[in-house]
Amino acid sequence: MWNWISLSFFFLLTCQSNCFYKGIRFSYAVKDMLMGYVMRINLNQLRSFFLAAREKSITKAAEALYITQPAVTMQIKSLEQDLALKLFTRYGKGLELTDAGKVLFGYAERVFEIVEEMEYVLKGHADLSHGSLTIGTTRSFARHLMPGLLARFQGKYPGVKVFLKVGSSTKIADGVMSYEYNLGVIGRIPFRSKLSVVPYSKEEFCLVVPTSHRFAGMKEVGFQDLKNEPIIIREDGSGSRYAILSLLSSHGIKPSVLLEAESVEFIKEYIIKGHGISFLYKPEIRLEAQLGLLKPLTMKEGPIHIQTDVVFPREIDLTPPTKAFLRLFE
Repeated sequence: MWNWISLSFFFLLTCQSNCFYKGIRFSYAVKDMLMGYVMRINLNQLRSFFLAAREKSITKAAEALYITQPAVTMQIKSLEQDLALKLFTRYGKGLELTDAGKVLFGYAERVFEIVEEMEYVLKGHADLSHGSLTIGTTRSFARHLMPGLLARFQGKYPGVKVFLKVGSSTKIADGVMSYEYNLGVIGRIPFRSKLSVVPYSKEEFCLVVPTSHRFAGMKEVGFQDLKNEPIIIREDGSGSRYAILSLLSSHGIKPSVLLEAESVEFIKEYIIKGHGISFLYKPEIRLEAQLGLLKPLTMKEGPIHIQTDVVFPREIDLTPPTKAFLRLFE
């Protein structure tokens, strides 16, 4: 993978431009080696030179590289020919570095430290022992739906750092298309063609009224009963808003909208004070229902379920953590 990477790339990683030669007395020949010939060096040659210099032995370098001694010798000779410099002085079977060889060895040592670190980090991303995943979701789903999903994911991939961002379903979908998020878990909305969609779960919503409301004493409420009732709906871009308005329209109901609000907490408090009714995510009103502050009601027409989807960019190479998260839904 790394055989033909220009050595100059590694020099740039390891040296600041203003101190390239700082603290080292280069001969003009060594400067020529670094500036004029460096583009011809490949890592096979440099690795053979480095191991032979470190071990002071062609034999040990060959053993470390799992190649023959003549192959190591040939790599070193090729490097010396390309640089027009002698890198070793040979004393019988022994090896000693020349001044130019000592300079190159110092850089080679740093280069292979970077190569080793680079391979370690990239391997970590590939096997999911490292990496990150940015997920967008709604505030309600962040509180009640995502904890279970993320616990499953991080149980399998504890080394992947997860960033959870919140917003409306439409905002999250737009953020996925602009690559702000790797993927989104949102309520179903009319999706853009640039998104791939995996259906996840159907989440139950219910009609919520004040305990003093005339509906509170009824076992069931029909959609036709909602005519002229002041209804609080979620903000534009909300998946639940889109689903509820579509559901009301399918029953011929044009809601009398009292107000629109982003905050579920505000909507609950407003209803508790006796102002309006709304359709809310059932887990969001569980505590208030238990305390007798709000009254959740069953619809005659049956339970209200809103589809949730996992969305991710279409026709791009997904990151390994993104692929791993999507495998949870297979």
